[in-house]
Amino acid sequence: MNQWSRLIFCLFIIFILSGCQFFSMGQKRIKINNQILTAEVAETVSQMTKGLSGRKNLDKNAGMLFVYPDYQIRYFHMKDMKFPLDIIWIKDEIIVGIKENVPVLTADGQVSRVQSNQPVNRVLEVNSDWVDSHNIKIGDKIIGLD
Repeated sequence: MNQWSRLIFCLFIIFILSGCQFFSMGQKRIKINNQILTAEVAETVSQMTKGLSGRKNLDKNAGMLFVYPDYQIRYFHMKDMKFPLDIIWIKDEIIVGIKENVPVLTADGQVSRVQSNQPVNRVLEVNSDWVDSHNIKIGDKIIGLD
């Protein structure tokens, strides 16, 4: 095997071994008020950093669930987003805050930024108007997070 072949082979092995951890996200089927939602789960720093940025859309009953190992005030921004979102702040299994219809840009053209009103360990992003159309409220319990 020549030097280039070995290099390509090594890069291929590294790509395969790291692919599961860095590139693919797991999914969870969660339930809020009898509404089933399929959520991609972002748990690594790279998954959380990427989030939904760059995507053209999100399926009707889909979302992205950010899972953290601790409770903190969470800050989110709409950088590189192409569509507005509803953001649901979750402490354990209970919805403790909701920010509806977060636009990509503010009225003055800046990237929108939001934060939770209390420390949370999970955040769920869904399509804009999903919260309102499914009557989701603070205090609702989410089933299937664990």
